[in-house]
Amino acid sequence: MSDIVMRAARPDEAATLGELALRSKAHWGYDQAFLAACRAEFAYTPQDLARRRFVVAEQGQRLLGMYSIDGRAPEGELGNLWLEPDVIGQGLGRRLWQHALDTARAEGFTVLRIDADPNAEGFYQAMGAVKVGEVPSGSIPGRVLPQLRIDLPTPLLEAYDRHVRFSEAAGLPNGLRAEKDGPITRIVGEHRGFVSAPRDVSGVDDLDVLIVRQRDFYAARGDRVEWKTRANDLPADLPDRLVAAGFRPEDKETVMVGVAAEHAGEPVLPDGVRIRQIESEADIRRIDDLHTRVWGVGIADMLIARGNLTILVAEADGEVVSAGWMNLVPGKEFVGLFGGSTLPDWRGRGIYRALVAARARLAVESGVRYLWVDTTDDSRRVLERLGFTPVTTTTPYVWSPDD
Repeated sequence: MSDIVMRAARPDEAATLGELALRSKAHWGYDQAFLAACRAEFAYTPQDLARRRFVVAEQGQRLLGMYSIDGRAPEGELGNLWLEPDVIGQGLGRRLWQHALDTARAEGFTVLRIDADPNAEGFYQAMGAVKVGEVPSGSIPGRVLPQLRIDLPTPLLEAYDRHVRFSEAAGLPNGLRAEKDGPITRIVGEHRGFVSAPRDVSGVDDLDVLIVRQRDFYAARGDRVEWKTRANDLPADLPDRLVAAGFRPEDKETVMVGVAAEHAGEPVLPDGVRIRQIESEADIRRIDDLHTRVWGVGIADMLIARGNLTILVAEADGEVVSAGWMNLVPGKEFVGLFGGSTLPDWRGRGIYRALVAARARLAVESGVRYLWVDTTDDSRRVLERLGFTPVTTTTPYVWSPDD
């Protein structure tokens, strides 16, 4: 098919695209009652077309197909890939698919999920998507749809996977040890456990048995354990397997990555505020007080146990108003930045940014190339303004003897 233009949908095309979607769905032989039940789902509004990134394929003055990309990078949803029935089978679906992937990459997405019509599942799998599981239909009560996933790896994400996952069990402080069990590494000690896994564990003969074995290992010790997942993990149904074994998901965070040298400028601080590296356990107690005031829980025991941390505080009139730390190992490609909690009266004054810069300077001096942060939405906004890139999301799955 020639002379086809891919462009953003216009607001005045909302109703036209809704009818196109219904005609496309009717191609699979659904009856009128079924299509009537789907009509509300395809009642697009002009606002939908802008917010959900609708793209159309146009030939002359005729709209032949479309797709949409929803969500916020790095994780989103590819939806509404529909074609006029008379052009199905002529290659336009593949062209729209490729255009969607190129658009998603350009906008920083590294994972797209697809809630597919069952009749389209084979097409998406042929395009390289893998089935994740099933989700309820948005139109037909009791009906389920296959959910698929396509990964869009970037060099930055691949570097993160290669270096950060490997380093999770390196440089452990006294009291913690790492043990291998097949492809995974479990960290043991101090009544808390951690499971570090490579990106792809789909080749394990019996993954469910491996997961249960980790749970039972920590259960015998009476320890809580976290299995850290990322959005681009394989197999795609790893989260469901963890839940089936009794793990529960905690809050999802976004993994942000920045080039250390680009953030290692001289920290700019409000008048009366200084940043310094801590000197004593008394400083840790002051950080503990800060953390308790902000979050309602202390953090001193963890900081003391992790004796290998480089910890910085921001002070004003002798009071710790913010603090951040990192496990700085010279020569590492990546180092993670942690902490950053700031007293409410001091937020929005550049202190978080200054703590990032101060740690970046130390990281560069130690030969570190990249900084990474598991971040909440609030911190993400700051880091995006600084130039950090979202590369994936991470969700801890936790099992506890108290559950």
